[in-house]
Amino acid sequence: MEDKLVTIVVLPYSKAQILKMRLEEQDIECDLEDINLMEDAATSVKVKILEKDIRHAVPILEEFLGKKPELQKKHKEKDDHILVPVDFSPVSYKTCKLAFNIASHQQVKLVFIHCYVNPIVHSVPYADVYVYDSTLLERMDNAEKNANDNFKKFIRKLSTEIGKEKWKMVKSEFIIKPGYADEDILAYAHENNSRLIVMGTGGDSGTIVGSVTADVIYNAKVPVLVIPEESPEKEIQEFKRVLYATNFDEKDFAVIDKLVGLLKPFDAKVYCVHMGKEDSSDWDKARLEGMKEVLKSRYTEKDFDCRLIVGKDFLETFDTFIEKENIDIISLTTHKRNMISRLFNPSVARKMVFHSRTPLLIFHA
Repeated sequence: MEDKLVTIVVLPYSKAQILKMRLEEQDIECDLEDINLMEDAATSVKVKILEKDIRHAVPILEEFLGKKPELQKKHKEKDDHILVPVDFSPVSYKTCKLAFNIASHQQVKLVFIHCYVNPIVHSVPYADVYVYDSTLLERMDNAEKNANDNFKKFIRKLSTEIGKEKWKMVKSEFIIKPGYADEDILAYAHENNSRLIVMGTGGDSGTIVGSVTADVIYNAKVPVLVIPEESPEKEIQEFKRVLYATNFDEKDFAVIDKLVGLLKPFDAKVYCVHMGKEDSSDWDKARLEGMKEVLKSRYTEKDFDCRLIVGKDFLETFDTFIEKENIDIISLTTHKRNMISRLFNPSVARKMVFHSRTPLLIFHA
């Protein structure tokens, strides 16, 4: 029986050509097939190989996309872009519109990535022994077809809502591949030096933080902007009040510098807020005053408001401040062994950090 060609990934044309060369260097036959994600142009291509070569091709593909960053010897030149994971949910449209808006103001590229579960890739990763399942090819074809069809519909609807002329003003790339979303998002972001990851989160299974979003937040080395499902739809220039939660960490000033860089084109007020205990308020006030002086001298044209919030109920006090000051976005620095452990405590995350209607911008120390 003739060996069948199977699709292992959909990539922008230039990246597909590079992957094709890498596969053929390893004597893996490879074909490229144009697909039309937009109405007027073939923006991406399918990378196809013979079914018998899947086991050898998958490690090459994963290394190419950055899934094994520790094996990369050379540091890639930065291709300035914003990475946007897509899952076709309602919050995905809101997230992509905001990401497009940010990209247009910062004049950088948008990279849309969608990962779907592919039966073949997940059945024969590297094993020497493989029991053939005759339904795998049919299931793989269906998974690939559904992913491509859904992506086409999503991009066409998104570009229509943004406006065709506006859409053409921002360069975009589309990646569709089988795999695990959290691993592939992180791998691509780290290998390709993403400026920012913008992703949505909703309330599946009664929790605010979805598992993929939580994994990305926990492990990303680049800033992550999380858009809650219930947050009002806004453009970046409408984010007028930004809260930076400080714990007087030595990394605060480096992170605030990045935050100011992202907000540079916009007239946004930054609140540096520390949640303190009543018995340490005098010392906290002194440190906050020192922080205020440094910020005023460093950013003469930026509006900073340094506040100490003290209350018996930590969560309620923080939530009240967000509502009272009409905070548009919460920003903070995470550390895996302190702040991050509190982030994923459901009682804290639900009321404080993952506020149901307030986007969250996370930097990593």
